[in-house]
Amino acid sequence: MNLSSVLIVSKKEKIEQIKEKIEKVPFCSVELVQDDKIVVIIESENLEDELSAYKNLEKLDDIISINMVFSYQDLDEEREKILKANFQADDFNEKLKKDNLEYYGNIYKKF
Repeated sequence: MNLSSVLIVSKKEKIEQIKEKIEKVPFCSVELVQDDKIVVIIESENLEDELSAYKNLEKLDDIISINMVFSYQDLDEEREKILKANFQADDFNEKLKKDNLEYYGNIYKKF
């Protein structure tokens, strides 16, 4: 689960129109409106959906500024993908030791 908050600033007279547009953006909900500011929550299952929602918010007309204030990603799913791929960090680090590396290039003629 990904959860982000976004602060949008617009002209006061455009706030209602922008709120309606935000409600149509997937994964977004308007949580607070005060003066010329709107707080939007993006709640999505993955990072791709979160970024897509943010980019769609950026495209809305009549917005003066948009800033992501907070972002939380639940990385359990990504961690599981790594574990399922049998990625062994210790084996990888062992192979990177200088005694295990061989260089076949020639830097002497270049300098």
